[in-house]
Amino acid sequence: MPRLALLIIAPALLLCAGMAEAQFIHNGTLGANASGWTLFSSCGDAIWDGGAGNPAGSIRLNSCGQGDTDPTAAQSIDNLVAGATYTISVDVHLYADSSGDGTGKSFGIFLDNQPGNPLLLDEFLDDNWHTVTTTFVATSRTARIIFAAELDARTPGGPGQNTDVAYSIDNISVAGPVAPPVAVPGLSDAALIILGLLLAACAGTTIAACKARAAR
Repeated sequence: MPRLALLIIAPALLLCAGMAEAQFIHNGTLGANASGWTLFSSCGDAIWDGGAGNPAGSIRLNSCGQGDTDPTAAQSIDNLVAGATYTISVDVHLYADSSGDGTGKSFGIFLDNQPGNPLLLDEFLDDNWHTVTTTFVATSRTARIIFAAELDARTPGGPGQNTDVAYSIDNISVAGPVAPPVAVPGLSDAALIILGLLLAACAGTTIAACKARAAR
């Protein structure tokens, strides 16, 4: 395929993809390992756990209940649209409640830094998996998504005290629009016409799919 054709078609296809929601998290199902995730625990127990999950394969967020660190799992994502809204989803299960009394805010989802900037604070003390969702508005093309357990008094709006409630997390996703491709410079009139036809075809496909869903 001629190079010019590739330069024309690639941005059009990327823009078509951006019309639908994209998935930004790598290895969110955690089926085989924790590749793509940065895990931290001062007690060394923020790990991939192949024996637990929904289904098996999860990240364990466990530490020693300190007031100066929390067990965390973090991943940086890219190609966001500044000003667009993104939805985070995660399955959460109690691993251990060493404190014996909940505060209602021992688990959190954070944006870019932790313990600052919490997006969600919650607690789950039963023996069930819970699907938790929250949203954030992107301020740039990149963001860092952080999950933390055993939250303490450092967390803004958090428990106000140390907690020692550890969790397992699984099925992590971040969904939302993809940033548009960078414009290709110097396209000829013919190339612009071809690009316009490709975009029109993409829009037609999207509209047809919406109508089909509405008719169900």
